[in-house]
Amino acid sequence: MLGALAVLAACAHAPPAEDGLSAAERRERLAALPGWDMRGRIAIDTGERAFQARFRWLEEPDSLLLNVRGLFGAGSFEIKGNDAALTLRTRGETWSLVDPETELSARFGWWLPVGSLDAWLVGLPDDAYAARAETGANGTLATLEQRLWTLEYADYEVTSGLLLPRTIDMHHGQLRLQLTVDSWNPLAAAADVQ
Repeated sequence: MLGALAVLAACAHAPPAEDGLSAAERRERLAALPGWDMRGRIAIDTGERAFQARFRWLEEPDSLLLNVRGLFGAGSFEIKGNDAALTLRTRGETWSLVDPETELSARFGWWLPVGSLDAWLVGLPDDAYAARAETGANGTLATLEQRLWTLEYADYEVTSGLLLPRTIDMHHGQLRLQLTVDSWNPLAAAADVQ
């Protein structure tokens, strides 16, 4: 808890970034969005096998969709649902997940912290867990240690008026994930669509 408070305090006093927003202002703008659509590439190395894939993360007000498509279908899977119920589809089978992180770990053989990814992917710590973070010169996360994972944010770019990560290296034991974001788009609010 103290770690999370320290991160929030550091965010509140960070200098404005390239998008002209402080970390606290960026957090508020992201929180105000009804959702976002991120697409990119991911390289996964479990220590025993490695593969590359394309991914899509669709974050909506009451649900998420994570779609990972490997070359020729290798390593492909889809996770969708909400906090109360997620489903996993892979290799032509579908499972309902009651305890998503535990059950995904059992199925994949490696731990995917789905509950924190929505924050991590946009360059923020997950408020629900203690964290140790270092910020860069522009107030964005440079490194984050949280939930036994270490994340390194190699570079950022301004997308849709917000400074967001372009490359994220994630490490947990022997497990290594490298994400490269090709596109990120905010979802329109319901009032904007009408």
